[in-house]
Amino acid sequence: MSFIFSGVQVASFAAAAFCTLVLPVVLLIVLAVMKRIRLAPLALGFVSFFLSQMVLRIPLLQLLNAAGALNDIAANTVLYAVVVGGLSAGLFEETARLGGAAILKNYRTWKDMVSFGLGHGLCEVMLIAGMTHVNNLLLMAALSDPGGPLGVLLAGADSATLELVAGQLAAATPAVVALGLLERVSAVLFHLFATSLVFTAVIRRKPLWYFAAVAAHTLFNSLAVLLAGFGLLAVELVLFALGLAMGAWVLASRRRWPA
Repeated sequence: MSFIFSGVQVASFAAAAFCTLVLPVVLLIVLAVMKRIRLAPLALGFVSFFLSQMVLRIPLLQLLNAAGALNDIAANTVLYAVVVGGLSAGLFEETARLGGAAILKNYRTWKDMVSFGLGHGLCEVMLIAGMTHVNNLLLMAALSDPGGPLGVLLAGADSATLELVAGQLAAATPAVVALGLLERVSAVLFHLFATSLVFTAVIRRKPLWYFAAVAAHTLFNSLAVLLAGFGLLAVELVLFALGLAMGAWVLASRRRWPA
């Protein structure tokens, strides 16, 4: 059984993969050459996301789901979005940011904070969004030619599963993929904002800024579900507007940071 995908769909996933894997690297290289960022906090920002999400939170949630420990929460979509999608992400990621800020004792300027925030945010873009788009492209190729070299990706899957996967891929129109990219921009802007809050907590020794970052993370991650009734476009526009406001706040606060 083979499936046919339009060239526009394939092109949209390819463009999204380029925007989420190649462009972040190009952006960081340009900023580094222009001396707009510093490498030590940038690298620690990457590590903070990788450890908090890929090593700790996601595997832990997978174990809890497999054990059925989250069944009661999962029955309530809003509660699941707030507690699991929002609060758990906030606790893990903001605590990792807190640890990173504490380690970077000699990197406490606005440039250092931005470097850390970009490292954290772009690591998410590349590992979550970028690899998802690559995976989608590989699945499209395998479903289009099950007998080809990529057909091994479909090994063991029954026809119902293949039809489900193909339907999900086909439903991801270029417009939906573009909105996904817009959401990634919003998320990076949020990560800069959250990083500024956590670094402020460490510099001023006021833990309330850390808890504010956790609360903001919980709300930001939950909005997609809380506003789902208004449609995908409305959700992404709200998130983008919030991201722009947060980015403007970070820029406006620059003069208050240590030189």
